[in-house]
This record gives sequence, structure tokens and C-alpha cells, in this order.
Amino acid sequence: MIAKISATENLGGALGYNFKKVEKGEANILLAAELYQSKEGRYTMEDVLADMEALIPKNCRTKKTVFHCSLNPHPDEKLSDERLTQIAREYMEALGYGKQPYIVFKHNDIAREHIHIVSLRVDSEGKKINDRFEKRRSKQITDALERKYNLIPSSKVTEKAVAETPKVDTIKGNIKEQVASVVRMVLKHYKFCSLGELNAILSKYNLAVEEVKTEFRGKKYDGLVYVPTDDKGGKISTPINASDIGRGVGYTAVQNRIQKSKQNVKPLIPTIRNKVLQTMRTSPNTEKELRQRLEEQGLRVVIRKNDNGRIYGITFIDDEQGVALNGSRLGKGYAANIFNGYFSNPAHNPFLDETLYGRPSARLEQSATVQPLQSNAEEGDNLIDELIEDMVGDSFTSTGNDDWKEAAWQRKLRRQNKVNLKRRKR
Repeated sequence: MIAKISATENLGGALGYNFKKVEKGEANILLAAELYQSKEGRYTMEDVLADMEALIPKNCRTKKTVFHCSLNPHPDEKLSDERLTQIAREYMEALGYGKQPYIVFKHNDIAREHIHIVSLRVDSEGKKINDRFEKRRSKQITDALERKYNLIPSSKVTEKAVAETPKVDTIKGNIKEQVASVVRMVLKHYKFCSLGELNAILSKYNLAVEEVKTEFRGKKYDGLVYVPTDDKGGKISTPINASDIGRGVGYTAVQNRIQKSKQNVKPLIPTIRNKVLQTMRTSPNTEKELRQRLEEQGLRVVIRKNDNGRIYGITFIDDEQGVALNGSRLGKGYAANIFNGYFSNPAHNPFLDETLYGRPSARLEQSATVQPLQSNAEEGDNLIDELIEDMVGDSFTSTGNDDWKEAAWQRKLRRQNKVNLKRRKR
């Protein structure tokens, strides 16, 4: 079960959205706690709005006084109104809103039935309800409710969304809607730390993202465009500006997702690194064989090559965990050049070297140590490799005449890295 929480100052808007569904027969009211009920046992938009507004003190300092949440069970769940009502009660109680006035709506306008809850974020004295770590606590609560009522885990919801999202097909038309559907799903369910990793995810759906820089009235702006591609990654349609798709898919949203992902992926790195290592120790002879063996481990791999066939980028994707990691993010010994060297000469497998990669072990708890030993200099080079890989991987934005700029930039990065390492040693 997935919970989506929002805070707003527009009480009429939050209630109006749900009551309009009721009027259309697309929703019904399951529960109204601490709210006025007419003699006929009905709740009207006007009465509920007036009742809630009366409970907000005039001198209240909190601007966003409205709590609006949707609880979304797995699409395959068929829960009774009684069970949904009980879940809503326990959820609000555990989150700290048990004594607040709130109203619960069940929506049935789409195949996936779900509930919406509207409440107040302040009590009758104007004191704000504790919302510290609210989303984290909400996830803990929904996980507990899933276990208590034996519900299908929310992770299965993610898997279903990923599996059911089709590739962008320009022949079908409505390209913008197709692109929007893919991008919103990816940004919601996946963690990535660079545009290169995001592009690796999007490639499955015949889509790519490019960064664009513009200048207007002397001020520079960063933006993104999304480009439909064929199965080989070639552009086949006009780029679509992120701003034309809507909110939540532009430059700022993607950068925020990247920054948040950098912390969230850390616990996942050892597991994926171990899967890659154990796969490479089976000495796959071809890239096709590597793909097949990684798929058995639950991983996809996206390999990027230049015109000469040299591997310059490699990304490992775990669709179940919703994460994409460039090889170099796993460690120095997993960078693209290592795989390029291996497939150039499969007879020499560096992953079998115990002095670099540790003793062969399938035990997951040991995976944190199964990686090449790195000096400070090598750690710095790992960062450089990551930056270079991203630059080459984001070559959509290149004009074709920027090779000298790229080389100069690489030299500059390495010089800066050496200076920083010397300072660190002092």
C-alpha cells in the first residue's frame, strides 16, 4: 500500500476535488470523524467545509493547514468498505491525526480502488500536528498495516507499474502523453545519481533525456528535453521540452531526485556489486552471455560503446529495487574500462584475482568487502571516471565539434584531483 501525502492551504480545493467525485458517482464517503452529519445521515461539501474552517483559529500561524492523503492498495487487492475504513482509522491514529476531524473518501473512478483522506494539520488551539519525518513514519505505518492485514506489499505495486509501462511508440500518436507516463513512472520508482544512469533506465522505454542550456535577457537557464528513440538509441522524433509535459519532470525535479538518490543508493551498492562479481567470476564469453547471467541475478545491464566499439559506459539496473548504478559507482574495479579490457581478451579475467576482489563468496553479508582495494588516489580516479563517463554518455547535447573541449576538461579534472589529494595527505 502506497501513501501519498500533501499539505495545502486550500481546504475548499481538497474537499471540492473529492466531493465532485461523489457527485459523479465516482466516489463515496466511508467515514467522517468529528464532523457534522445532517439528520438524513448525509455529509455535504458546504457543511464539512464550514465545520473544518470553524476549527481553525483565526490567529493560526501555520499556512498549510490542510492534510490531504491517498492510500493506494495493490491493484489486485479487493478490500471491503469495512476493511478500508478500519485501515484509514488505524493509519490516521498512528500518524498522530486520530483526534483530528477528517473525512475518508473511497474512489472507484479507475480500476484501482483507493481512498483519500482530508484533515487539518492544526488542532483547535492552532498548534501544529507533529509532521517531523512524516513520510518516513507513514511508510512504516503502511508496512505494518500490510503485515497485519496480509496485504500485497507496496513493492509489488512498483513492480507492476514498471512491468506494465509500455515503450514510447511514435506510430501510436499522443507522443507527449506516452513520454509523460514513462518519465513520471521512472522518476517515482527509480533511484539514479546522474543523467547517464537516468538515460540507461529510459532506454528500456525507447526514450532519452538531454540537458539544454539557454540564455534569456542575460540570465542563463538549465533545462531538459525528452527524445523518443528506436531500439538502438537513435533519435526518431522531435525533442519534447520538460516544461511542455508538466510539473515534476523538469531540471530541478531531476536534480532533486539525483541528490536524494545519492544517499538512498548507498545500502544497495554492496548487494549489486556482489551480484556483478559473482556473475563475472563465471567468465561469460560474450556480452549476450553476460546479460543472460545477470538477468538470472535480477539485474539488467546497459552497455554504451563509441563508434570504434570501445565500451565507455556500463550501468547495472535492478528493477525490483528501482536503482541504476554506473559500474564505476560500484568501485574502481567495475568501471567501464575494466569490462572493455575483459571483452577484448576474455581469457584474462581480472575478477578472479583474489588480491583485488577478495575470495570467491556468494554470502551476501560479505559483499561489502568484495571489491578491489583502493588507495586514496584510486578513489579520486573513480570520481573522475564517473564524471568522464557521464560526459561521454550525455553526448546527445554535443555539437560534434567538442572533442577538444572534452579532452581539455578531462585533463583539468585530473590535475585538480591530484592537487586535492596532495592537500589531503598534508
